[in-house]
Amino acid sequence: MGNSKKNWRIFLANRDAVIAALKRGECDGILPAARGFLDGFAEFCLKAGVLKCFEAFPDPRARRSIPIFFFCNSLVYRPLFHLTRLAPIEDVLFRSPYILRQLGFNGRQIEEGFYQTPDSQRPFTAQSIGDCFAKSKPEDFLANQMEVLRALKDYCPGEFLSGLWVMDSVVFHVPRGAHTPEQEFKACVLGVWQESTVWPLLWALVPSTEHESTVGKKVMAAAEEVLGAGTIRHLLVDRGYLSGRWVTELHERGTRVTIGVRENMLIMEELMNWAHAPAAEWEPADPPKIHQDPQPEREILGISHLESEWSTCDAPLSGCLIRDTYPGEVKYQGLVTTAHDISACEILDDNGCRWTLEEVYMTLTRYWEFDDLPPCRPGIAYAMVHFALLAFTLLGFYQQETNVASDTKTWNAGPPPIPLPEHELAVYAGPYFALLLPSELIEIVLSHLDAWQANRRQLILALRMCEGNT
Repeated sequence: MGNSKKNWRIFLANRDAVIAALKRGECDGILPAARGFLDGFAEFCLKAGVLKCFEAFPDPRARRSIPIFFFCNSLVYRPLFHLTRLAPIEDVLFRSPYILRQLGFNGRQIEEGFYQTPDSQRPFTAQSIGDCFAKSKPEDFLANQMEVLRALKDYCPGEFLSGLWVMDSVVFHVPRGAHTPEQEFKACVLGVWQESTVWPLLWALVPSTEHESTVGKKVMAAAEEVLGAGTIRHLLVDRGYLSGRWVTELHERGTRVTIGVRENMLIMEELMNWAHAPAAEWEPADPPKIHQDPQPEREILGISHLESEWSTCDAPLSGCLIRDTYPGEVKYQGLVTTAHDISACEILDDNGCRWTLEEVYMTLTRYWEFDDLPPCRPGIAYAMVHFALLAFTLLGFYQQETNVASDTKTWNAGPPPIPLPEHELAVYAGPYFALLLPSELIEIVLSHLDAWQANRRQLILALRMCEGNT
């Protein structure tokens, strides 16, 4: 490839054109065919502009003969094939023409060097992926994800209409290796809420010691640069992000914030004062979803006009005081939102949506194994986490365009089963492909042997590629 211009295109199904080419003794490639979600998913990534974003990923390499988009795309597919390490990619993704086709490559590209170099060395190895991202910085991933977010917003604007977003952090541990130290970092993730899930759309990778409000400001600033101030109409965060000045700034730019408050804050003291007032009207609420028996009896109290009780926050505030009564113990929690006259029930329900991101983290941990990192250099660890988060969201957005996502309860789930090749063959000729039975292909070739004499080697190579023995 080198510095040659790369043009993405969709190969069209045209049975007549492919058969006509076969009769002339022409064929660009033969691959096992399969019907499954990966075919549509690859087309979705192309149409959504994600692959163009991968082309622009900051590339620190001195030699760029292998396009970086291939490595980016490969790491998106890594968790879809349940690969927890880089090494198996060589045996699963890079040795199967069928899977390379699923990654968006066709027989002609494989033959011309995407799969095997002229000197018979395979360029796509685990080491080549590691070398590609080893020097990548956290800022590279944030910058590129901003481009992906911009592309997704243009492609599927309906995903961004709710205006309810969630922010929270998750910590990753990288064990010590023979030549790499033990390390720890976290991802501060901003995602759009949608019924049973939160779709991660922007994140910053930072040291685990960085304060939440500091990294939160960074992520929100990046989001506002892409989406525009006020597009995120309502942001849910936990009290780790407490910063009265930042909450005020977000309010002034059109973003309402709902957040928990700490016990030692003056505003919590004021909420407690209201709790003991004779006119306090407590409302019953559903108990928290905790594995504890017996569950507490929960009541909530709403209070408006609290802004003067948070010295560093100049935004209008409404509060919700939560009272959980256990046998022999009563516990209180405080929530506030930057708006007047919001009921306690609404504040509590909104805060409950915040926990959806925690559930997404559990799904990513249990089924995507995105926190199971091997000993590796920081840039590689960043890349594995980054593209796993992106794969979860891309797959979710794609599934919503299909019948697979008709049940919203299935959105926050693990990768779907990988389809196996069927008995048909995908035959490529020029810009077209067709699905043919092996007997159909052989019949055409035998009926036009004269035309195939000159291209005999090409046919054998195409068939060997189909077998995976290139």
